[in-house]
Parts: sequence; structure tokens; C-alpha cells
Amino acid sequence: MEDKVSWLQNQCDKYLAALTRSNFDKATSGRSSSEIYIGLSIKQEEDDPNKVQLPEEVSSPGPPTSILKYFIHLTKNVDEQIDLRLIDQMISKGADINETDRYGQIVLHQVAKSWQIDVAQFLIERKADVNKADDFGKTPLHVAAAVDYAEMVTFLIKEGGANINAVTKGKQTPLHYAAKHDAVNSVKVLIAHNAEANSRDHKQRTPLQLAAELDRSEAARLLINLKSDAGVQDNTGQSCMTLLVMNMPPVALLALDQFFIKDRANRRQHFYLNLVQPRTTDFSGSQAKSPLEMIVQNRQLDIIMHPVIQKLIEVKWKLFGRTSVAFMLTLNLVLILSWTALGIASSLPRTEEAPYKFPEDCWRIILIVIALGLTLYQILEEFKEIYQAKKRMKRWKEWRKKELEKDLKYCHPMWPEEKEYLQKGIEDLNKVHSGYFRDFWNIFDWIVYFLLLAVIVTHIADITVQSNTDMHTNHVRIFSVTIIFLWLRLMKHARAIRLLGPFIVMLEKIMVDVVKFLFLYGEFYIPYACAFWIIFGGKVPNMASVDQMLFAIFQITLVDDYGFSDMYNTDASHGLYTVWGTFLGISSILCINLLIALLADTFQRVYDNATANAAMQQASTLLQIEEGLSKKRRSKYDKYFQDDCSPLTLFYDDDLTVNQEDDLKKVTIQIKDELDKLMEMLKKNNVQQLLNDMPSKIPKTETPKPSPKKTNRNAVARTEAQQQENP
Repeated sequence: MEDKVSWLQNQCDKYLAALTRSNFDKATSGRSSSEIYIGLSIKQEEDDPNKVQLPEEVSSPGPPTSILKYFIHLTKNVDEQIDLRLIDQMISKGADINETDRYGQIVLHQVAKSWQIDVAQFLIERKADVNKADDFGKTPLHVAAAVDYAEMVTFLIKEGGANINAVTKGKQTPLHYAAKHDAVNSVKVLIAHNAEANSRDHKQRTPLQLAAELDRSEAARLLINLKSDAGVQDNTGQSCMTLLVMNMPPVALLALDQFFIKDRANRRQHFYLNLVQPRTTDFSGSQAKSPLEMIVQNRQLDIIMHPVIQKLIEVKWKLFGRTSVAFMLTLNLVLILSWTALGIASSLPRTEEAPYKFPEDCWRIILIVIALGLTLYQILEEFKEIYQAKKRMKRWKEWRKKELEKDLKYCHPMWPEEKEYLQKGIEDLNKVHSGYFRDFWNIFDWIVYFLLLAVIVTHIADITVQSNTDMHTNHVRIFSVTIIFLWLRLMKHARAIRLLGPFIVMLEKIMVDVVKFLFLYGEFYIPYACAFWIIFGGKVPNMASVDQMLFAIFQITLVDDYGFSDMYNTDASHGLYTVWGTFLGISSILCINLLIALLADTFQRVYDNATANAAMQQASTLLQIEEGLSKKRRSKYDKYFQDDCSPLTLFYDDDLTVNQEDDLKKVTIQIKDELDKLMEMLKKNNVQQLLNDMPSKIPKTETPKPSPKKTNRNAVARTEAQQQENP
């Protein structure tokens, strides 16, 4: 009997000695574990308290004096096998299995990261505290959840009795830690064991919102599929949807389905617009952006076409958009017509020595007052918009920095990656600037204002020095160019109209392509212009001056009448054919075809997303209008969204909500193709010959036979009628 016991004891000792740490770490796929969790750190009073001591910096000379030091030694020597008998001996001699390191962590924190479950079970059976929180409130379950060690998470909950909703000093649960470290397997296990999916941390963020803020798309997608609420806000008014749109657009598109419910049984559809237009006035000092602002800022064409966002734009358009756009269009049209009338009047020949004759020219004075008044009003509005944009950006940066610093207080020194991420976010705030001049149309506005200023200055000089005809000519020329720019500026406000939006976007893209083309074209045009001037400058009629020469070379690109015979008579050498031939090939064939390809590509891209581009232009205009609303009107509209759009219930019918125009077109084309095939088959079978042979195949009967001519005609008539009915 004693021999059997001895043999079993030896086998047990061999088994225990063979237990080693697990070599896999599913949570840190593609990353080393040191980037996520540093490990235990021995207490040393002489060390700097702000310094994080790595396991490699800890030496363990001689036999270990405590369980904590023994595990730090094993962390340093990863190939060394664990000796559980030695741990038992240390416990029997009074060693504390719950001894803490400098940050309040015990051995079980380290084991929960990457050791085998048997080791965790061994420690728990010997009274290791499974719910022991370190100095930051983190339990072993937090560690296992963060590194995506799903088997350890399951064991600690089911066998170890770990508190699944334990909170840190930042009030974050293990599910928060799994979400913010993209530990999808841990998320599944925690949710399966009834972890609180909508638990709130110190900033009232749910695990989904925390994953969205830290750009953890896989965890966020899983939480949304598990029905986590995407319409929540934290204690600053920051919306979860805004963070999803900013950091993970595909996941945001999935989350928007939560706010659109179809009730087919009762023929109703419900739009929860109050959740995609969150109210921030209830949060003091909040500078949080709405989801629609983020969609427009990042030009998310897919998201803007979601039914919920489309309905939000439609409601805003009806509330304040169309009246404001109509007012702005009317105001600008009056401005444009006033300046146009003045421009035409300034081009008329003078009949009097004085520039104005009263009372005949009173209408011109009235037009000048109207034009100058409207121009001054719009310039003041532009300055106001610039000031407000800078002020708004400054307030947002200060607010955002303060919120990031709040999270820095709860960063664990054993998890340096989170602290680095937050510090990088604070540094990046210095690179963020106001987006006023990123809008091309704002720059175009100032070009128009400077042209109008030039018109005013030249007009004053013209009426002051009446004897100078060149001054009047220059004034008229500047005025003519200004009128063109004034009329083009009308598109800025017309782009909010859905029928015009795509074409205005197309024009913007084409202008960018033209600028690219001009740079490439100039690379060839300038050196060839120099070559032509060296050879033919002043020697041929169309190159007598530099400007004539430049225009003649441009005519070569257009394959126009550029005076080749004159160049040939001046210099018929091989140099002419080399310079002329290469430039003709490069400019008229290569460059022009490149320009056509660029414009065609731009047209196709904008045309394919015509509806989305129109919605984007409309949404951009609505946001600009909304920024200019008074606090009273904005509060009124916010109340409307919270009271009347939570949800907004409308009639629903599948047949009405599905656009069947394209499907009908496809069916029509298919029918036509089938008819063409049928007619072709009939022709191949020589139907007419069969019809002519039909009388000879009619069987004989006792009834009198009609004449062959009449029988043939009736048979043909019936067959043709059948052919007309069959299709």
C-alpha cells in the first residue's frame, strides 16, 4: 500500500512540475503581452514611486523568500518550470499567498493573464483572493478580460466565484476592460454570464461607448449585435453615435439600424430621431458634436444615405432649412442683380462731362446704396462666422483636453498603452484648427469681395479723374470679370437644393482636376514655349511678340490654325519637325486625352453617388444655418426632436418605400430581348413556307372542300392572329 502511495505521489510531483505557463494570448494577437500588461513589480522603498519596474529588472538570488518573488522570478525566466510543491512548502512556512506588489497586485493577477487554469485553481484552493483589487481597483477578472483569455474568464466566474460586475476606481467593470482592449472572446463570455451590458463608468460611458472612443471596432460591432444601446450619452453630452461615426463608419452604419423600426403588421415605421440628434443643452459647458456634424466633416456618403439620417435631414429642412435657403438665395440674387445693373450702366458711353446727372441718374444712386449695403452686410456676416468658428474650435479643444485628462487619472502604470494613447490624443489637439477656410466656397466669397473692392476703388478713381480714359476702361474690364464671379457665387447657396447639389459638386471636382492638368500641361508648355521663341520669336507673323507666341503654341495643342507654313518658310530644318512634332504629339494627344480621362472619371464618381452628394450638400448647409440660430430657436427645435421625434411614426408600405423604376426598366428590357429572340427563331424556321404548305396537309372529310385559294387565306389569317396573341 505504501508503495502505491509513493508511486502516485511521484507521478503527481512529475505532473505538477510539468505545469508551465500558457504560450497563447488571444487578446494580444499581433502584439506582445508587454504592450498590454507589464506584470508584477516587487516593493522597493528606495525606488522612484513613479517608475514602473519591469520584471527583467528584478533579480532573485538564492531560493525565493516569498510566493510573490518566486512568480516574479518565473516571469523573468520564461523557460523555467513552476514548482507547485515549493509553493506549498512556502505556504506551510507562513508565506502570504495574497502578498501585494507595489501597485497592490497579487500573484493571481499575473496568473490570470497567461498562465494555465490549473495554476489559478491551485492558488484559489489555497485561499488566493479571486476578488482582490489592486490600488486602482483592478481584479484578476479585469486582467483576464482585457487580454482576451476567455477560458480564464469562464473559470474565474464559474469556479472561482469572481464578481462579474466588480468596478475599478474609474467605475469600469471587466466588460469595460474587455471592450476597450478589443477582447471579443471575453465580451462573449461576460455577456453570456449576464454581465451588465449598459454599466456606466466614472464618465457615465457604457462598454460600447468606451470601445467607440478608443477605436475598438470588433468589440463595438459585437456589442451592437448583442443589442447594446448605441443612443447613449456620457455625462458631458458626448453621443456614442458621434464616436462611432468618427472612428468606425461601417459599425456606425450597423448601429443606425437600432433607430429605425418597421412595424409591418400595423403598417408603421418609427424613426428615433431624438437619439441621432442628442440634446446637449442639458450638459453644462458641453462642446460635444452631433452625429450629423461628424458625417459631414468626414464626408461619409454611405452613412448619410441611411433612412434615419435621411429623415433627420428632411425634418431639419422643413423646420428651418428651406426658409433660410430661400432667404439667402433672394438676398444674393438682389445683390447680384444690383451689381450687374451697375456694371452694364458703367459700360455705357458718357454723354455728359459729369459722371452723374440728376435727377436722371437717381436710380443708379439707389442701386449703389443697395449693392454696397448688401455687400457690407455679407462681409460682416463672414467676419462673424470666422470669429465664431475660431471661438467654437477653441472651446472644443479645451473641453476635449479636459475630458482626456480625466481618463489619465485612472490609467494603470502596468498598462502603459492606454496612457500613451490618451497623451497622443492631447498632443493631436494642437494640430486641429478651424475648418472655415477648408470650405472652397468660403475662399471663393473672399475672392468676390476683393474684386468688388477693386471695382469700388477704380470707380472712385474714374469719377475723380474724368479725363483719363484708360482708368474708365480698366474699371469696366474689372467690373466684367467681377460680374462673372458674382453669378458663380450663387451656387454656394443653391447647392442645398437636392436637384442642383450633385452638379455643383461635380463642378468643384472638375475644377480640382483642371488645376492638376494645368500643372502637368505647364511642365511641357513652358520649355517648348522657350524653344519656339528661340527658333521663331519675331520671325513669323503669329510669333512677333511673346503673347502672340504663347497663343500660337496653345493653338498647336488644339490643332488649330497655328501658321505652320510660316514656320516652315522661316526654318525648314529637322529642328522644326522635332520641336513641332513632339509638342503636337505630347500636348494634343497625350495631355488632352489625359484631361478627358480625368473629367470622365470625376463625372462617373459624382454621378454614381449623385443622391448621396446632394444629401451631403444639403446637410452641410443645414449645419451652417443651425450654427447661426439663436439660443431660443435652437432650444425650440431641440425640444421638438425630443418630444415629437421619439419616435417619429409614419405610414409604412413596402410597395411605396421601394423604388421600382429600375426594376421595371430591367423587366422591360428582358421582355424585349425575349421577343427579339422569338422573331429571330421564327425567321430561321421559315414560317412562311410552312404556312403555304398547310392546305396540302389537311385531311379529307365528307364535307365539301372549300377552294384552295380561300382555305390558304383563312389559315394564314388564323396563324398571324395567333402569332400576335402569343407574345
